[in-house]
Amino acid sequence: MLKNYFKTTLRSLRKNRLFSLINIFGLAVGITASVFILQYAFFELNFDRFHSKSSTIYRVMNERFEGERMIQRGQITYSAVGKQMFEDYPEIVDYFTLSTFGQNVIEHNQNPVKIPFSILVEPSFFDMFSFKVLAGNPKEVFDQKRKMILSESVAERLFKSDEGDWDQYIGQIIRMGSSRLEYELVGILEDAPSNSSLQYDVILSRATTFDFFDQAEFGWLGSDYFHYIQLDENADPDALVAKFEDFSSKYFKGDEVTGTFEKFHLQPLEDVYLYSDYEYENHNTSEGSTVWILILIAVFILVMAWINYINLTTSKSLQRAKEVGVRKVVGATKRQLIIQFLTESLVLNFLAFVLAITLVQFFQSFFNMLVERNLDLIEFLSSELLGTSVIVWVLGVLFLGSFLSGVYPAFILAAFNPSESLKGQFSKSSKGQLLRKTLVVFQFSLSIALIAGTILVYQQTKFMKSQDLGVNMDRVITLEAPALTRMDTTFVERIYQFTNTLERNARINKVGTSMSVFGSRLPRTFNVRTSAEGEGHMLNRLNANFGFLDVYEVELLAGRNFLPTDHNRDFNLIKGTILNEKAVKLLGFENAEDAVNKKITFFGRDWEIIGVTADFHHRSLKSSIEPLMISPFYNGGDDTYHIRVDGSNLPETISYIEKTFDEFFPNDLFEYNFMDARFDSQYKADQQFGKIFNLFSLLAIAIACLGLFGLAGYTAIQKTKEIGIRKVLGASIGNILHMLSREFFLLILLSSFIGLPLIFLGGRAWLAGYEYQTKIGTLFFLLPVLIVLLVAATIIVGQSLKTAQSNPVKSLRQD
Repeated sequence: MLKNYFKTTLRSLRKNRLFSLINIFGLAVGITASVFILQYAFFELNFDRFHSKSSTIYRVMNERFEGERMIQRGQITYSAVGKQMFEDYPEIVDYFTLSTFGQNVIEHNQNPVKIPFSILVEPSFFDMFSFKVLAGNPKEVFDQKRKMILSESVAERLFKSDEGDWDQYIGQIIRMGSSRLEYELVGILEDAPSNSSLQYDVILSRATTFDFFDQAEFGWLGSDYFHYIQLDENADPDALVAKFEDFSSKYFKGDEVTGTFEKFHLQPLEDVYLYSDYEYENHNTSEGSTVWILILIAVFILVMAWINYINLTTSKSLQRAKEVGVRKVVGATKRQLIIQFLTESLVLNFLAFVLAITLVQFFQSFFNMLVERNLDLIEFLSSELLGTSVIVWVLGVLFLGSFLSGVYPAFILAAFNPSESLKGQFSKSSKGQLLRKTLVVFQFSLSIALIAGTILVYQQTKFMKSQDLGVNMDRVITLEAPALTRMDTTFVERIYQFTNTLERNARINKVGTSMSVFGSRLPRTFNVRTSAEGEGHMLNRLNANFGFLDVYEVELLAGRNFLPTDHNRDFNLIKGTILNEKAVKLLGFENAEDAVNKKITFFGRDWEIIGVTADFHHRSLKSSIEPLMISPFYNGGDDTYHIRVDGSNLPETISYIEKTFDEFFPNDLFEYNFMDARFDSQYKADQQFGKIFNLFSLLAIAIACLGLFGLAGYTAIQKTKEIGIRKVLGASIGNILHMLSREFFLLILLSSFIGLPLIFLGGRAWLAGYEYQTKIGTLFFLLPVLIVLLVAATIIVGQSLKTAQSNPVKSLRQD
């Protein structure tokens, strides 16, 4: 019997080729889009879960308070915290402390390689995390100074080898920094997976830090450290956090200079990537809300594809009515007919699934470029979700969807009266019509909402990139800092000589330096007061030299810019500072002129306000302009060079800059960026989300159009006799088209009243994550409806025209 069902199904598919292809293609597009989105979402949601102990690893987070006011929320804190927690709380079974270095240069056999990022860790790093060791046994010796581990990709560049036989290089001496300090290579690790929040190029033993900092930094003084702890499997993290109140009061009684104190809590490692909005993150993060929005779109697309199947199948049911009548006359039961049509649904969905998998494989590289991820279909399907293979979940959902989407058409077809079917007479079910219209309204409500969402994402991204930042980043080139160290006592003179040499070139207008670039988060200075008795305030701090403000054409409202004599490598010898407008207002001064030459107090001494600038954005428009103080402090290798050029003969100008850089920093590697592009890279995640949203919104709309195609055809066939009567009575083709399309346009208008309020509320919630927001205007409401009406009109007219032009005599011959 089952064999007969399949034979009949295949015969029906061949007989109705166009209908079958449209159905299979619509389902395949829906499944393809959903698989792509779920691939991406699965990757994002599984960040850091490849570590075997990920469920028990937490990151120590801190909140810094000044009185009752929280002034900082982040994850860097004092060096002693991790070790002390491990000693005090038996629930903690392991820990390690991590610190970071910025870019540097390593060298082997006169082959220098620039590395953007280094971390310093303790031996327990290898027990807690599951990064794969390719060569060496670093854990055994990583409690000693001057030990180094390389990632595989850095090793390939350094040793100019990709053979994979890395053991031969273990024990080699690697030189690092401008002074070329020597380190022993004790291990090579496989590159960190792309779904790891912690990335590395070079890993140094944490004991190496003693080469650069006093050992007191490892107590309660140095505060630039990350701490990871591993809890016992039976430990309650919330109960442990409750104990941290005593920890804070016992070990951290407050900073006598700044008057601040800290509280601690924990963040699961598995939440670090998607749910981190903290200061001083040492890795890229994403937003969990955007991932769940995309998952919701995937579900909607799949549901819309199945709705299409229902609409297309029921539209074809009238043409298959005689087939049903014949089957019933020769003895087919209702149960057998239902099984037959459910079999057709399962076969169609299976063929659509096979086509979808083929499409995913074919377009995988394109999608990977779009999302900038290295996703793989086989890896995704073979992964586990809640202890079960993803492929089992996928097939289960598809089977369930196939069954549910096939049930309604199957019952409709099986319920036809054989005598009426053979005569071509069909009774109209008001409930059936209502269901089909409801499904179309659902589809177009989603379509209108998705179009409006696409418009909103585009407008917000465009809005952020078009706003006046208060600085001019056009034609500004930034150079990464040379790898200077604190032991290099000539760096100040070399910096001045380098910048002065650059400015002698007619195509270079101005050169400045700073310890951070636009787009990065600035350090905070706490408890800034206008008097010893005054209220303390928190300001952001930017360390920059006298050329920085000129390079970016920052408006000086009062006072003066820095002079070369204002700068000093010793922070304690700096006397002057420049504030922005927001800082002036926060500190209680009447205006910019009133603030100039006044004293402010922080870090236990007085500073003179020598100038006030107009407010400008240092970070993206996701963040507000914050009160800012600029200090003329040099810190050596942390500096970045900012070079304003006139734009003429740019290749030759860059060549000159590179040549000059090589003369002053021969042991370093030249790298440059354009500041405007670098700043805009902050919006990369927003633009990427917009592209994904746009693509799958377009696919969802295309699927909805297929459903409308089916319902329009169904309606035209149902009203064939009515159309014949109207034509006999003198109705024109225009009158007929108006009759057939009016109801659909009313359904679309109803859809707009459902979809637009929903996306308006969702859009407002999404915009709440941005400090500066585009306005939701008329275009947001009108354009989606107009687009859907235009597309719908094309489909409806195309489907209805054939019926409207048909010979009325033929339709009236039916009994």
